[in-house]
Order: sequence, then C-alpha cells, then structure tokens
Amino acid sequence: MNSGRKAFLSLLVLGAILATATPALAAVSVTRAELSGTRLRVEGGGAVPNASISIDGTVMGQADGAGSFRIERDPFTSSTCSITVSDGATSTSATLAGCTPSSGEDQTGGIQIVRGGAGEGRVTSEPAGIDCNVATGGPSCFAPFPTGTRVKLEARAAPGSEFRGWALTSSCREAANVTVGTGLHSCQPVFFLK
Repeated sequence: MNSGRKAFLSLLVLGAILATATPALAAVSVTRAELSGTRLRVEGGGAVPNASISIDGTVMGQADGAGSFRIERDPFTSSTCSITVSDGATSTSATLAGCTPSSGEDQTGGIQIVRGGAGEGRVTSEPAGIDCNVATGGPSCFAPFPTGTRVKLEARAAPGSEFRGWALTSSCREAANVTVGTGLHSCQPVFFLK
C-alpha cells in the first residue's frame, strides 16, 4: 500500500471516530450569585439546554435553549452564604455576594396563599399569621414562620362558592399540616362557584 493511500485511510478512520464521539457536557457555571436581604438572584450558563435548574436540591428555574439561566427568589435565606447550583448533569458551588449568614435559631420560611378556581373564600392559619380573602389577596395572604413550625391551614368558602380542596404544589403537599422550612411554601386552595 502506498503512503498516499495509507494517509487517506487514516484520515477516513479518524473522521469516523470523530463523527461517532459523544460531545463532552459543558459544566454549569454561575456568573452572578447574590442575596440582597431575602432576595436571591443567580445567573449563569453552560447548563444542559432547557434543563431544570436547582439550587440546593430545589428546582427553581429552567435554562434556555443556549444553556443560560437567571433565577430570582424572594424570600430566600442561607445559613452558610453558599449554594450548589445543578442542571441535573453537572453542578457547581457559589458564594452569595451580600449575604450575612443566618443562624439556625433565626431562620424563617413563609407561607403564601395563591388563589385557585373562580370561587371565593378565606384561609386562616394556626398559629395565627394568615387571614386571607382569596378574592382580594393582599399582605394577609403571606406570613413568615420560624422553620420547623407546624402550621395548620383552614379554608372556608364564601356564600355562593364551595371549597374543593388544595391543589398539589411542590412546596405545599399537605396544606392541612405544613411544616415550615426555609424559603416559600405556596399553598393553593381551590374554590368553585356553586
């Protein structure tokens, strides 16, 4: 076999190898991570396109088609001022600029009532803190509670409406008995018109 033909075959084999090689995954990276009061803002790239983005194990957003992401969350607290950001394939740690570590004793979470259905009603909590008219909303539809507090939510329909139950949300799976963790628990009572 002549040297020209050997070179051609070598190039052909190399091309076949490169064509079947699996591309390396880009690693998720954080370009901005800050905590201003209780407002978290995280930006980055290198994520798997359209992947769910989680912070400390909780899904909080989604990457776009290019793998970039921007997440804002309020309220958010951190006892360490460090977070782990993951796209499900890779992860990285970041230090939160502007963060003052919170002690375990001072950590709070919050419960927010989000309207579901066209009916009307009221939601109250035990211990006290929430007294929410779901038709009008307002500040009484949110209350902070220390982490670990067990909060019972009670929903009552207004005249002409009926309470159908609680919508299943990722942060409020059992609205009748919520154990507060850090972050926001969004609970959604469903009221229908009679």
